[in-house]
Amino acid sequence: MKILVYAVREDEKDAFKLYQEKHPEIELEIHESLLTEESSQYIREGFDAICVSQVRAISEEIYRKVANCGIKIWATRSAGFDMYRLDLLKELGIRLVRVPVYSPNAIAEYAVSGALYFSRNFDKIQKNVQELDLRWIKPIVSEEIRKQKVGIFGTGNIGRVAALHFKNLGAEVYGYDLYPSKEAAEILTYVESLEELVKTCDIISLHAPATEENYHIFNEELFNLCKPNLIFVNTARGSLVDTKAMLKALDDKKIRAVVMDTYEFEGPYINKVWKKEDIKDEVLLALIEREDVLYSPHIAFYTHTAIENLVHIALDAAVKVFNTGKASEEVIL
Repeated sequence: MKILVYAVREDEKDAFKLYQEKHPEIELEIHESLLTEESSQYIREGFDAICVSQVRAISEEIYRKVANCGIKIWATRSAGFDMYRLDLLKELGIRLVRVPVYSPNAIAEYAVSGALYFSRNFDKIQKNVQELDLRWIKPIVSEEIRKQKVGIFGTGNIGRVAALHFKNLGAEVYGYDLYPSKEAAEILTYVESLEELVKTCDIISLHAPATEENYHIFNEELFNLCKPNLIFVNTARGSLVDTKAMLKALDDKKIRAVVMDTYEFEGPYINKVWKKEDIKDEVLLALIEREDVLYSPHIAFYTHTAIENLVHIALDAAVKVFNTGKASEEVIL
């Protein structure tokens, strides 16, 4: 089997090398460049699959070139796949495989860490320290997690691990999901609505997928129902949140702080170095500059374990489809 691989980062190279050593029968042609019109020159007949990891849009012409060259398997080194043209993949008969689970702990741990950052007032403490104000004063007195109620929106693999971490810290953990699970119910207490969740909890952590029904589900109306001390954590998908409404809620003191690892218009910006004057997205600049927002460029997953799993599981899924015609990691289009 021969696989064409794009967008290989420096941190992924060891994982690809290890995979090649374990599977010498699989030929990998590896390119560091993103899949663009220029780099599409490498797409040619003889490959059985293409392996990609990027949020930048891919043109229709590239999808058609992939199909015309006889490549019938598209493997994404990610759990999410909303960045790809599913309509075109289906039309062209290209099968999509992903990595549904690679390290739930990595993202869950990041969510808990971000919540702790604001819960223990690290933002205020560090600001005071930088100003050489080393007093013990009331504004930096914090509440322990075990005294708080935590809400989990989306109780799948990652949400369940996050719930368990919060529970192990002593928090009361609640959850809301359109599709509740028995496994999650053993860890948390389900509530009847998202409105009830935000009215109840001091910390809300998002772990739901990007779907049409979830688009901007956290909007001005919902933020207005939140506790004024709410710590809001999104390590899931940017499209779940109306970002302007969220910033307004911060300005109006409707919520206390935000941990934001995903932003709905992040695609052109993440994993690059920028000068401030070159960033034209004023909302993104606001996220970066605010002290009550802990923004990060979609790196909650970013651990050695997760990187290796993303590479190896994506490649294995493509191989399974090629050899057997099916894989549990396939997305049914």
